[in-house]
Amino acid sequence: MMRIATLRFGTALTLTCTSSLAAQEDFRAADADRPIRVEDAYPLKLYEWEWQFGSRSAIADGGRYELAQLFELKTGIARNVQLGIELHGSQQRADGAWSTGLEEFSAHLFYNLNQESRSTPAFAVRVDAFGPGIGDVGREDIGVRLRGILTRSLGRLRLHANGGYDWATVADGGDFWHGGLAFDYPIGLFSKALLGDVYAEFPAGSGDARIWAELGTRFQLTNSTVLDFGITSRVDEWTDGAPNIGLVIGLSRVFGIAGLTPVPAYPNPRID
Repeated sequence: MMRIATLRFGTALTLTCTSSLAAQEDFRAADADRPIRVEDAYPLKLYEWEWQFGSRSAIADGGRYELAQLFELKTGIARNVQLGIELHGSQQRADGAWSTGLEEFSAHLFYNLNQESRSTPAFAVRVDAFGPGIGDVGREDIGVRLRGILTRSLGRLRLHANGGYDWATVADGGDFWHGGLAFDYPIGLFSKALLGDVYAEFPAGSGDARIWAELGTRFQLTNSTVLDFGITSRVDEWTDGAPNIGLVIGLSRVFGIAGLTPVPAYPNPRID
């Protein structure tokens, strides 16, 4: 009996420690908009769930003010495959008048094709589909985004590259290319990381590039909860004397659903 009790205790301790260590690594995740736009090449683990809520504000020229909210729910539906849905809210103030609404609905599929090795970076592909929104700032038509994602580790430093294309109607701004470079690095002896990126969008037709520079951090508040905070700026508007400085803040939580997670049968050894 003592042997069985010891085995059960050891198994429970191992599972608890493994779950705790996995959750405490969330502060290293480079998720899109949490707090930078560039993301890493790693999806959620199989049967893992996560919700994220965040807000992004910006003050631009002419007293223009923008505030955007994001709520996302995602899960690992298969090995190296992530599925997520998102709601994007928005409020904008221009010429003393406010416009508000649900900017768009979206869903994404994220697939990691290659784990990082000594000779190759991690590589993933993400596809997003956007649906029309609601209200004054709502998207009018369906859109699609295709993105390739690379992640490479250099010691404790991780580098990320994103690049892809957005298909959108003229009413929603038209097609554009997008891409960015980023880094993340753990700092101090606590569960927190410093992240930064440069991200750009280039209209497929005529028009000026839109360029952002961002810097932020992620704090591991609990085993399953992460707080993010960042500062962002539209670099292409600096030449016009516009500050266009923004703040990003958000909260992420990883969880599991017991009924959806298969648990292997516990071995029942015979007692001789």
